[in-house]
Amino acid sequence: MVWNFFYRNFQGPWRQSGRVWNLGGRNVQCRPAGCRAGSALVVVLWVLVILSLMVSGLAFNMQVEAAISSQFRKRLQAEYLARGGVELARYILAHLDDVSGEEEFPEGENGDLFLAALHISRGIGVSGLKRKLGNGQVTIEVLPEEARRNVNQLTDEDWEEILDQGNVPQEKWAELIDCFRDWVDPNDEHRLNGAESDDPFYRERGYECKNAPLDTVDELLLIKGFTPRILYGGPAEEEGEPPYPGIAQWLTVWGDGRVNVNTASREVLLTLPEIDEIAVDAIMEGRLGPDGEAGTRDDGFKSVDEVIAAAGLPQSAARRITVSSRRYLRVVSTGQVGDLAVVIWCVLKCEGQRVQVVFWREDTASRT
Repeated sequence: MVWNFFYRNFQGPWRQSGRVWNLGGRNVQCRPAGCRAGSALVVVLWVLVILSLMVSGLAFNMQVEAAISSQFRKRLQAEYLARGGVELARYILAHLDDVSGEEEFPEGENGDLFLAALHISRGIGVSGLKRKLGNGQVTIEVLPEEARRNVNQLTDEDWEEILDQGNVPQEKWAELIDCFRDWVDPNDEHRLNGAESDDPFYRERGYECKNAPLDTVDELLLIKGFTPRILYGGPAEEEGEPPYPGIAQWLTVWGDGRVNVNTASREVLLTLPEIDEIAVDAIMEGRLGPDGEAGTRDDGFKSVDEVIAAAGLPQSAARRITVSSRRYLRVVSTGQVGDLAVVIWCVLKCEGQRVQVVFWREDTASRT
């Protein structure tokens, strides 16, 4: 009863003064009402801060996930665009016999396909063939693989010409050629400047000579003496020397060894022992056709004899060149969506209407 009396009559003063009262043997301290209200406000503010952080974190995660999903979607679209480009190239190659230089090609978006088929049928490379699909586009390049030198068919003289074009110092030629021969030949006999499996170079790396032809140009890196700088290009080893352009761009492992002069680059043509710079200039000019413009219907030499006459080559050069060989073709297909691109390059083997893939490489998506 006493407790209830004091609680009812002195409740206000307690809260205002914060005094300590002894009631029934118990000390009671009442804090001001304003203090309790301030504590509640602090708690509410902390709750709001925590909720804001949680909402901000959730929004950030949603943005990141949306960006990842968008990039993945673009990556997938670009990949299928690139694959579609390869299929379009296969379709063109399967119908090369359906075109000739006499017919009138249809105008519009398909006219370039017929012209591309005509050029490829003559052994002429095609580049810049584009198609827009959806919100992306695909760009196709089709080049006869015979426009490069078959590394497995090279003679020592061919190697010297290639290494010369590659700005490789002449004092390295003998070692590089002999090491290559020891790598591909079926025996274990050492050449003068070569290296077989018992050479310290191979022992330190834990592998032996292949004793078989190369399956890819990149295998040259496994051979003693060949470096990434020689193969893919780079600065010269000594100041004042010309840089390495990289010999890999001129080499292949497919084809019969003859060079397709309708597509081969100037550098590749200069690696042929019978051809000098004057002959190369004549070939580069003659394969443009009578109108002198690239990408038209009259492009390309029609026969090897025509090349020999135009460039003034000896008859012995006929065994090294061709004008329409297209059994193996390199297809580079680039699918692009926005600023993201996927590149597929492959080698196709053509036998009539049968077109099959013999090599395939897909590059990781990249920003353009």
